[in-house]
Amino acid sequence: MAAAPQDEHKASADMATTTASDTGSPLREDFEEVVDAEQPRVKGSEMVMNLIVGGLGTGMLSLPWAMAGASVSVGVAIIVPLGAPNIWTIMILVVGAERYQVYDLGALLGKLPGHLGPGMQIFTNLMVWVVLFGSLVSYIISICDSAQPFIAGTFLEKRWALAGLASILVLALCFLDQKYLSFSSAAAILVNMYLLGLVCSEYGKRAAHGELPAGVCGFGFAKGSVTMVSTMMQSVIIQMCVLPMYKELENRSPRRFGRLLTVAFSVLALIFVILAMAGYYAFGPSVESNLLSSLPRTTANNVAQAGMILTMAAVYPIMMIAMIAPVKNLPLERFGWQAQAVRRKFMAVSGLILFFVVASFLVALEVRSLGLVNVLDGALCVGVFTALAPGLVGLLLMDRRSFAWKSAMYLLLAGGIAMSVLGLVFTQNEPELLAKACKLPHAADVSIGMILTDLRITTT
Repeated sequence: MAAAPQDEHKASADMATTTASDTGSPLREDFEEVVDAEQPRVKGSEMVMNLIVGGLGTGMLSLPWAMAGASVSVGVAIIVPLGAPNIWTIMILVVGAERYQVYDLGALLGKLPGHLGPGMQIFTNLMVWVVLFGSLVSYIISICDSAQPFIAGTFLEKRWALAGLASILVLALCFLDQKYLSFSSAAAILVNMYLLGLVCSEYGKRAAHGELPAGVCGFGFAKGSVTMVSTMMQSVIIQMCVLPMYKELENRSPRRFGRLLTVAFSVLALIFVILAMAGYYAFGPSVESNLLSSLPRTTANNVAQAGMILTMAAVYPIMMIAMIAPVKNLPLERFGWQAQAVRRKFMAVSGLILFFVVASFLVALEVRSLGLVNVLDGALCVGVFTALAPGLVGLLLMDRRSFAWKSAMYLLLAGGIAMSVLGLVFTQNEPELLAKACKLPHAADVSIGMILTDLRITTT
């Protein structure tokens, strides 16, 4: 019985070959229809969970640190509105992908006219690999860091053993379809809710006992605001991953995907605001760039560390989707003219996955601290994936020719690239500069602590 699906697949492939010979239609189209029909489709709820998990990476853990250089009010004003332009630019790409029936960002930009298309396709694929590879490395490092409380005195204290085990775990998850990956996504969301509750609880304890740190700024402008933008964008930019995900959506359409995207980003904005404020209020200007490093060593916090291992492992394969898309979306005729083309394509995609996993393992052996990765990755993402790619698609691949639309595209290009350059220059949160520029020191944390004390609400 187990062999039946394979036999059925072979028969379908043989039928496709026969049909191609009889009708003269391209073999590629017949094969791709067979393979595409057999791909599991992702339901709307599953897609929302996968989109949310895509934002629950290492960037989220740096938001309190970034807010420490931007102030509470400015930080919230950055987190909440940035979702709208991000959704807008994603939908430009989705509409373009649906129009040209290509579901890989590089391939879409390859449709640009003249020599610009091939050049942008190569550049985009390289930038996808550069940015996402840095993320993959950070996930392995985060898994290793989160595992430290549990491996003392064991063989896994050796860096290569722990990083190797983490790499084997994510390698297995990379071969799951999004449909099945959504189960790990649901678990990752629960873990992050637990972490959110833990940080809020820590803040509540310190507020009730009058132990909140000094130096929290409610409102002020400083260079750290640029770092806040880069860190936030690192958490929510999924333009390089979104087209392969959209392709697998059940009953896909840009309108339906836009609704799902809005739900996911609304949830992420709420999570980010609460986590950033609670973390900043609880640990003050000295909060670590990895929020978990600021938490005291307790059993409850160790559970959060274990949970983050699961979260990083769940996000890793979602990022891998975009990295393999240039090969996965190649026409089957590139891999041969018989049914073996399907097998050859599978082997090529599998080999690429293995290569990236092994490479991220090797880099993680040498690179132990990636404090700047979130900011640098975020700055690069703003310039390439939020500005350049959607801007060119909107200008050159869409039918919209109004002055307002063109002006919006040029503004997107200019503003996004300028913000990218600033993000690459200002890479630190610099809370000492905010302290000098703060217009509203002693923010709401003090008053909240007094209220809790007056109400005799205490925690142990």
